[in-house]
Amino acid sequence: MRKAVFLDRDNTLIYDPGYIHEVDKVKLLDGVGEGLKLLKEAGYLLIVVSNQSGIGRGYFTEREFWEVNYRLQELLEHFNVQIDDFFFCPHRPGEGCKCRKPGTLMVEKAVEKWKIDVKESFVIGDKDIDVELAFRAGCRGGIKVGVPCFENFLKAASFIVGEK
Repeated sequence: MRKAVFLDRDNTLIYDPGYIHEVDKVKLLDGVGEGLKLLKEAGYLLIVVSNQSGIGRGYFTEREFWEVNYRLQELLEHFNVQIDDFFFCPHRPGEGCKCRKPGTLMVEKAVEKWKIDVKESFVIGDKDIDVELAFRAGCRGGIKVGVPCFENFLKAASFIVGEK
């Protein structure tokens, strides 16, 4: 069994002005490259789990979603690190799907595909639903970035690997 960090994408890894889908607007947030590399070197799989209701709302296409992910991967090459996999929910709130966070279906699919031990895994995101996802999925912990203890991604990653 492997351990993973399940990552929210928008406003956790990249800046999102609102339903980001333009490749030229993709920018890493502070500490993301360094933090992802630290997690990878500590043996964690890096798995994005992202609500993308902009697809369901018709604001952008699935192709545009993937183009943003590819750009994210290009930006991470500078840090010699890559995201291992991407899972997303295209549904709008209120559709009753099981994949939309804090629902656990995206995590369950990743666990099955990658043989992940959720009890040794974490969630990092920018919203309370990310922390709730960690709890519901049975993860070791959930961390919300952009708060006093974890002002940026590197602080969260350092905490996980024990380097406070």
